[in-house]
Amino acid sequence: MSREKELKEEVEAARGKLREEIKAKEREADERLDTLLSPKKMEFCPQCGRKINSRSEWGGRCLHEGCEAMVCIECWASEEKRFCGKHSGDFVRREEPTEDEVKSLTLNYMEFIEQRMKKHGLDWTPEGFIRKSKTGTRKKKYRDFEMVVYEKHLFSKRPRLGIIVKPVSPSAEADANEIIENVGEGMHAVIVFVGSAGSITTRLRKFAEEFSNKKVSLFMADMEGGNVHFNRREKITEKYSYWFDPTKTPLKFADILKTFSESVAGRRIVSVKDFAGGMGLGKDEAASILRKSGLLEEVKGADSYILKE
Repeated sequence: MSREKELKEEVEAARGKLREEIKAKEREADERLDTLLSPKKMEFCPQCGRKINSRSEWGGRCLHEGCEAMVCIECWASEEKRFCGKHSGDFVRREEPTEDEVKSLTLNYMEFIEQRMKKHGLDWTPEGFIRKSKTGTRKKKYRDFEMVVYEKHLFSKRPRLGIIVKPVSPSAEADANEIIENVGEGMHAVIVFVGSAGSITTRLRKFAEEFSNKKVSLFMADMEGGNVHFNRREKITEKYSYWFDPTKTPLKFADILKTFSESVAGRRIVSVKDFAGGMGLGKDEAASILRKSGLLEEVKGADSYILKE
């Protein structure tokens, strides 16, 4: 039996075991959640009194510290209703921030993202790994901040990723559309609108959480509350959130590969299927990115790659 065939069988066996373990844990979690949300314990929303028929109708726990009461999903959609009836008076409406406050938050974020990019060196785009990347600040003014990640060649450099930071404003949708129109061929853009909970309205938050464009990743950063809003269904944007959310640690391309890998016989194995699904890519596109990265060795006949140490 060839080494390649043995390795392939080990990979498949490990996958099967992992799938069973995941299913068992999911069943266990479902049972615990069913017990917690049993109709015997709680049938009605403590905020609006609506009868709840299934656990999918719960939105979250009352925001009062230490309170275990669950609030229905309809009430949870409104910030002022994210409390049970007993603690409804806890809600404090946030005041609209001043222009100076938004400016201060934006300038601080600009400094943060510039230092983060220089320290860690972002080395990937949706098209794959950048072997020699360099990040430069093209514009550094309030309302006009832009960084570019380049792919370095012997006598030239090619722009691959544009990073635009702007203060949030009621015209954020129009600002985003204008940026999208100017995204160059082969480029991906990241747009970050910076503000606070008071300036990021429900409309703007919804815009960010539903935004979908293959050429652009968009974020609304509440720098007072520590919340970064984006479309979590967009796989590429979700991976970029590790760079643009101050509460997260940046993921370089090798780190991303590790998140999709399985340990087999002391080696990290990355399958094309898992990488494609996790990044929202087609199988052929994913295979091409993995093959060209230079960080992996192909396992012949297994549609998988070994991550180089």
